[in-house]
Amino acid sequence: MIRLLYSSQAAQDITEQGIADILGKSQKNNDEAGITGILVYGGQLFMQVLEGPELAVLKLYVTICEDARNSLNKIIYISYTDKRMFGDWSMGIIQCDPIAYQKIFDLNSRATETIEPGSFRDTMRDFLRRLNSAKKDT
Repeated sequence: MIRLLYSSQAAQDITEQGIADILGKSQKNNDEAGITGILVYGGQLFMQVLEGPELAVLKLYVTICEDARNSLNKIIYISYTDKRMFGDWSMGIIQCDPIAYQKIFDLNSRATETIEPGSFRDTMRDFLRRLNSAKKDT
């Protein structure tokens, strides 16, 4: 199993309904493929974590790269793992202002370097905390 984190630029004409469509389709398709993860978006930036069987995750990433709703896809981090962080989420979602969420920019700006695994884990734990907090509020 692998965990892949990537970022991309949202299309200029993406709407809230477009985001909802992405989420709905992702939840259905990811559940069938054994993929879990989270989509973070805001300020025309997408950042997504995908985790699951290696071939399924890589095939999904290629499909995402071909989707006109985003561009400038960049893998930030990829690693093997034996434990899911987002096991309860076929696809969770966090909407945020990326300028206010510095961890996104920190990881994104370091994508051409080696990212410290601890920094990656801390960011993923923060994503999970935010997801679980939002789930409790609903």
